[in-house]
Amino acid sequence: MKKDILIMCQYFYPEYVSSAVLPTELAVDLASKGWSVDVLCGQPREYTLENRVPKSEVYKEVNIRRLSYLGLDKKHPVGRLLNFLSLMLAYGLRMPLLFKYKCILVYSNPPLLPLIPSYVSKLSKSSMIFVAFDVYPDAAIIHGAIKETGMIAKMMRRINKRVYRQANRVVALGTEMKEYLVDNGLTEEPDLVEVIPNWYSGQELKDHVIKSEEFRHLSETWPFIVLYSGNMGSLQDMDTILDCMLLFKNREDILFVFTGHGNKKPYVEEFIHRHKFDNAVVYGFLLGDDYADMLKIADLCLVSLSKGIEGLGVPSKTYGYLAAGKPVVAIMSDKTDIVTQIKEYNAGDHVRQGDVQGLARVFSNYLANPNLVGTHGQNARILFDCYYERSICTNQYHEMIKELIGKE
Repeated sequence: MKKDILIMCQYFYPEYVSSAVLPTELAVDLASKGWSVDVLCGQPREYTLENRVPKSEVYKEVNIRRLSYLGLDKKHPVGRLLNFLSLMLAYGLRMPLLFKYKCILVYSNPPLLPLIPSYVSKLSKSSMIFVAFDVYPDAAIIHGAIKETGMIAKMMRRINKRVYRQANRVVALGTEMKEYLVDNGLTEEPDLVEVIPNWYSGQELKDHVIKSEEFRHLSETWPFIVLYSGNMGSLQDMDTILDCMLLFKNREDILFVFTGHGNKKPYVEEFIHRHKFDNAVVYGFLLGDDYADMLKIADLCLVSLSKGIEGLGVPSKTYGYLAAGKPVVAIMSDKTDIVTQIKEYNAGDHVRQGDVQGLARVFSNYLANPNLVGTHGQNARILFDCYYERSICTNQYHEMIKELIGKE
């Protein structure tokens, strides 16, 4: 007798990054609906506060099996490559286990992982759901990380062709991502691509109490706080934000706060230091109550995508902003669900990448109209409740799986 669902991903509970939290919450919600849910993931390395994590455990009715792999220095290319290869080997050795499941749900990170269940799906009656957190290697090519005519790009395109076409369903995080997949020939059957966004479920936002003394002090000191949180990486446009900050440098009525990680974080820190900002601060990756406190004290929240990235990724930080009832300023093309919904619900504002003066006008408008902050913030929460509440999104996965494997 086959089990119901196997979820395959690199990051999972107790890791705290969104690429771990989202699969964990999905698994828990599916198990709560009566599915038998197992998880095959990597052994936590860097995104956990736990000293020891068992190789297997049951967490909220979800059976977790963690795979050991090399833990070399990921900052070094050779170490990063060996880590990746050892993880893929660990998954490959467990391939026979995959035939025991009716449905395999696999995430796009690491990039080669979906290839394994694609073979299982072809050889058996197991259904395969591929969740595209991003589209690789396209984003890496746009930013020059790899060459379009290089061996890695060619290999990944061949793998993608197999994975996307073998999958019984492909989950895109936004309408613009689905359009990219279809327009670029990654899938020949648009009806098999379902748009299911990510979500946010922070229980820490249930009250307005600010637990951190440091963040409470910031709130009491600064009349207006602009927050950028999450990844500061290749997919994010940080330059428009930083260049605009120069127009508000060392003013006493506005504070710019950055929190998160990514390869552009050192660049942000160096920019602030070089220009001697007195009204900007950078924190690391905030968790739990600390992150909730930061959302609570923010007046305005920023989300950005580098030019040309639209459709290749969707910034999940947006959903936490909306859940906290904060106006969102999106720095990206208007051909995205985020911008379309912000406009429709009057829940923030929008500028294109590189429009420094436009972003400055947005900041000035909110500074001059405090009531606008409250109105747009209330609308942001309404938008969240309509689209990005956890149960809404995970129930879409439940219905999709029910359709595939026929369980009542």
